[in-house]
Amino acid sequence: MSTLLSDSKTCEKLDRDPTPKHKRELVSILQRLEKEDKIKKADKQFLYPTSENVPRIYGSPKIHKDGTPLRSIVDFTGSIGYNVAKSLADILSPIVGQSEHHVLNSKSLAEDLKDVTLEGDEILNSHDVVALFTSTPIDLTLHILKERLNEDKDLKNRTLLTTDDIIELTKFCLATVAYFSYSGQIYRQCFGMAMGSPLSSLACNIFMEWLEQKAISTAPESCRPRLWKRYVDDVLKIIRKGQVDNLTDHLNTIDPTCYETPPYHPQYACSPEGQTSPATKSRDDL
Repeated sequence: MSTLLSDSKTCEKLDRDPTPKHKRELVSILQRLEKEDKIKKADKQFLYPTSENVPRIYGSPKIHKDGTPLRSIVDFTGSIGYNVAKSLADILSPIVGQSEHHVLNSKSLAEDLKDVTLEGDEILNSHDVVALFTSTPIDLTLHILKERLNEDKDLKNRTLLTTDDIIELTKFCLATVAYFSYSGQIYRQCFGMAMGSPLSSLACNIFMEWLEQKAISTAPESCRPRLWKRYVDDVLKIIRKGQVDNLTDHLNTIDPTCYETPPYHPQYACSPEGQTSPATKSRDDL
């Protein structure tokens, strides 16, 4: 974990606990929203930061990968923005997962694939999004979210908050209170989002839906996937043989921080394209 926190591009040490300052900022926003009749008194009481726990980071071992690297997770329970993030997730959840590429769970994926057959020049292959949460740009995600909210005709039936109000609160949860403690030291996350917030997974999905739509629509015909299904940061696709590298190169022109293909990365136990016999099935090439 110390190695992860030593990356200055991702984290920086703070000299003091920013919780009191950010609590005043949140209280000011909530008071304004109540005054404008956008939240009721009961809503304000739920959102009001009565607990001031500093979020804490811990590592969850990825036992399925070589070297057992750690997945960093931040526990936001009891932090000043936790209830706000939970409420925003409820408001925003209906606009996520409407894409044809979205996978809800393994059952829905099996249903999607039950009638799919491969042509002789095709393979079933996967891509993995590298460090999705810490690679997702917050400003761009907020821009995408604003566009989606402006198009959401049902938003007014779910909340009295305006699009600008939601963006303000979302930015507070994802960027302003993006700090955590480890071994008595407080750090601020400099880029991306922290896994563990009730809002970050949803925000990452919003970004990925935009990214994949752009990537697929602009992919050269020769390497354009015939099928693309994504569950959070794992993508299953049908692509022509010999085109995996070309597709990876294209994906990285859309956002060079995100994509890489497992068959050529040493941390994955997968067979490279072209080395899988018809009788052998691996996670990435069929």
